[in-house]
Amino acid sequence: MALFFGIFPHVDGHFTVKRNRKYVIMSLCFIGGISALGQDADVAARLRLAQSFEQSGDWERAVSVYEDLHRRDQVNYVFFDGLRRAYTQVKRYDEAIGLVQRRLNLQPKDPLLLSILAGLHYENGEETKADSLWQAVLLSDRKNAGTYRLVASQMLDHRLYEQAIQTYLSARSSGLAQDIFAEELGSIYSALQQYGSATKEFIRILKRAPEQLPYIENRISSFTMKNDGLRAATAVVQEDIRQNPANLTLRSFLAWLAIEGKDFESAFLQHRAIDSLKKARGQELFNFGQRALQERAYGVAAKTFRVIIEQQAPPTIMPQARFGYARAIEELSDQSDTAESDPVPFPGEGAQWPVSESQPSFKGAVALYGRIIADYPNSELAAQAHYRIGLIKLERFFDLDGSLTAFDEAKKVAKSQNVQYDAILKKAEVFTARGNLAEAKTEYLPLTKAAFPNYRDKAVFQLAELDYFVGAFDSSLARLNMLTSNVNIDLANDALQLQYFIQENKAAWGKALEDFAKADLLARRRKFSEALESFKGIARANPNALLIDDTMMKIGELQLILRQTMEALGTFQKVTSEIQASILRDRAQIRIGEVYHYVLKDKAKAIEAYELLLAKYPHSMYVEEARKRIRFLRGDAI
Repeated sequence: MALFFGIFPHVDGHFTVKRNRKYVIMSLCFIGGISALGQDADVAARLRLAQSFEQSGDWERAVSVYEDLHRRDQVNYVFFDGLRRAYTQVKRYDEAIGLVQRRLNLQPKDPLLLSILAGLHYENGEETKADSLWQAVLLSDRKNAGTYRLVASQMLDHRLYEQAIQTYLSARSSGLAQDIFAEELGSIYSALQQYGSATKEFIRILKRAPEQLPYIENRISSFTMKNDGLRAATAVVQEDIRQNPANLTLRSFLAWLAIEGKDFESAFLQHRAIDSLKKARGQELFNFGQRALQERAYGVAAKTFRVIIEQQAPPTIMPQARFGYARAIEELSDQSDTAESDPVPFPGEGAQWPVSESQPSFKGAVALYGRIIADYPNSELAAQAHYRIGLIKLERFFDLDGSLTAFDEAKKVAKSQNVQYDAILKKAEVFTARGNLAEAKTEYLPLTKAAFPNYRDKAVFQLAELDYFVGAFDSSLARLNMLTSNVNIDLANDALQLQYFIQENKAAWGKALEDFAKADLLARRRKFSEALESFKGIARANPNALLIDDTMMKIGELQLILRQTMEALGTFQKVTSEIQASILRDRAQIRIGEVYHYVLKDKAKAIEAYELLLAKYPHSMYVEEARKRIRFLRGDAI
């Protein structure tokens, strides 16, 4: 049932106007009278009929029924208000005005009725009369916040946003609290895209209740996603901080805004100031450093952890800060893709910094992890450092012996099962890279009974792959079936793809499938040249096989790895133009775009390739990504 104290529609569509308590109580008293309707089934049925017409938007028929009900009982507020709503909806404002004026005879000077009457006069084109009535209501009780809220809500109902703002502000000039209606004003300003004014109002709330910061951040996130909104909010908070430099809440607010805008350098400065003001001895900076790592702002993360270390942070955070610094240097090494510089010491271990955050090396990261192992032996942090060293040696240097030693140490030192299991999985990967599949299988098998489902599933999938590599396709399918029966697990999609590939080719193209699996293993072992020749041989011998498109895609990817860029382009183009039945043509097309985009740096050709994907494969899963890249290349994306 729509009642007069319910939710009113507003400019931003989400905030609710609170009514003066005495009017809510009054309305409930009227509603209590509805129980008498049970004695008159016809009246109750008529009311339900009127409400059903309202819900369906049939206001003309609602008017007719509500008029009948109101004639029967002119005191009943529900009948009165229903008829008033219906008259308003069909724009019979004179009749609605007369109805409210007669009601005022029952409730003289009722502020709610007077405010509603003012709104009806406004809709009837009598703006001066409407304003006079609203001002009269305000003058009747200038020290009552509820009066201002009542009038402003009526103005908002009639889209008089500026007038509502002035009504709320007049409450402050009348002697009420200077932060009263801050949330209401913030909401209206936000909806009107007056982002600076909105931020000022929300800051009023923060100064009164600093614990509301997460709530305020959530409220303004609706406009900080826009560049102009973010700039306006940032400027307002910066100005307030200039006047209140020791306000920790405002500095936290500004740091959050900086992170929203991906300005991690500015966020770092704020967190450094907060850490100093709170005398937190690096704890605030450490928390920010962890956040910067999560956000992949590795340069700022490295700087943050370095400051913590140089300031001689307490032992409660120093080890983790050193590990965080090493992780940031590792990730920066990945970005610069160089391993030629000298190892970098931790701050305090040498006067110089041989490796900068802008161009670090994997060797530097390994050295940092080595110092952690030496300084915190047999600790969980040492186990994680061993594991990270193993990853670098395996994935960056393909040092199988060195990585195996590191993973063994990680497994030996680790106290947590997660690190132990991760190390076992990587040991098995090393054995696979060596071509020692039996040893890899020995590592995976115990994990199929692990306590954590994600490790169990990973081990089962890897065992299925090992069976696939050696041509044991029935065994591989049996293991894959254990995963594909549960679509909720993370590996279900990978398992489904391999299962489908084996099933599709096993019967009619068994020999080609065996050769494909052997070539796949060569690629896994990073014997790229041998793998490329094997796949080319499969393509020559089986031009009509179902797996010919998969084979061509493998050839193209290996050619890219071996820097045979133009050959790779030709291979992908052959998939799109010659294998008409292939479901991989859209993937080949986006790879063509990526080669032009990221390898050849040919913007025009990249756009052309992405646009061709949109035209030829409009239902491809790559469509949205292609559109995004086109916008970026054209300069549409910021």
